[in-house]
Amino acid sequence: MKALWLIGSLAAQFAAGEDPEGGILDCPLASARLRMGVAAREWKRRGNRNVFRTLDAAGAGIDWDAFEVCVVPKFFFDFPLEPWLDACRAASRSRTRLVLDICDYPFQKPSAVPAFYTEALKICDVVTVNSERMAELMAPHTVRRPSVIEDAVLGAMADAAFAPAKRVELLWFGHPTNLRYLHAARDALAQYAARRPCRLTVVTQDSAEVRGWIEAINGRFKPALEARFIPWSLQSTRAALDECDVVLIPSDPSDPLKAGASANRIAEALNAGRFPVASPLRSYLPFAEAAWLGADLAEGIRWALANPGEVLARIRRGQALVSEKFAADRTGRQWGDLLEHLARSR
Repeated sequence: MKALWLIGSLAAQFAAGEDPEGGILDCPLASARLRMGVAAREWKRRGNRNVFRTLDAAGAGIDWDAFEVCVVPKFFFDFPLEPWLDACRAASRSRTRLVLDICDYPFQKPSAVPAFYTEALKICDVVTVNSERMAELMAPHTVRRPSVIEDAVLGAMADAAFAPAKRVELLWFGHPTNLRYLHAARDALAQYAARRPCRLTVVTQDSAEVRGWIEAINGRFKPALEARFIPWSLQSTRAALDECDVVLIPSDPSDPLKAGASANRIAEALNAGRFPVASPLRSYLPFAEAAWLGADLAEGIRWALANPGEVLARIRRGQALVSEKFAADRTGRQWGDLLEHLARSR
């Protein structure tokens, strides 16, 4: 059986080699790496075939009768709208089963994004989402309840560790658009660091804005709060996780764009054996006994340092939850079962 994946230009760069499924697993886009890559790898492992296609001309040249399933991962606002909609319509007319995968709530995005989903949701066969909260948000827009498949956690699980030295090693990693949440916590972190020195490592995509933000922290708060920037890669993120004591995951529970966010960064921190201190987003609440959740990240750091035994216990509880719900083998099986069911029902 064959599945067609409609992808953007960045994911296409990583799918261009002899092992496109493995290439996508190295893509910097989490939506591609933790969802499409895991799904496509499982589909191939079961003896099926993947075809990855970018759209720039209304799906021209696609033999829809050759595909049992068409999967549309995350649609970005800078994609051309009509080719993608035309492709979805063509899939529907050909009876190719159409899957829309949604990992960001689309109806608060720039205009092309809600326009795409408003139309595509009318004709798709299945909607997959990355969290129970996202399923709740999307339910009013769909005929059938969305299927929840969590973002996978990649990489081997490390032993739980928490033994801070005199200087506490803090880590933030993620997309630059989320750095504003860390900025909001900056002064509170600096006040804490005045009593207990801290080093804040920021792992994200390189930009003059990010480097300027790091320089501003060092200029104002060093040596109490020192900041350093490391350009994002899978390898640099894993190395930074190995070196840190606490992973900071700030957000804004009242921000509609974050309402359905997955818990992938908490899960990744725990998988690395490190303790997450995070804002109380709805999708983070299942980790309430495996992390510290609250509005004041500095208070979370203070609590962790005062309770090292409980920190280790929480990391281990969290790792059990990661194994149960986020392991790549498990999420891969969910994707494989779903796609094979759809393909056979064509």
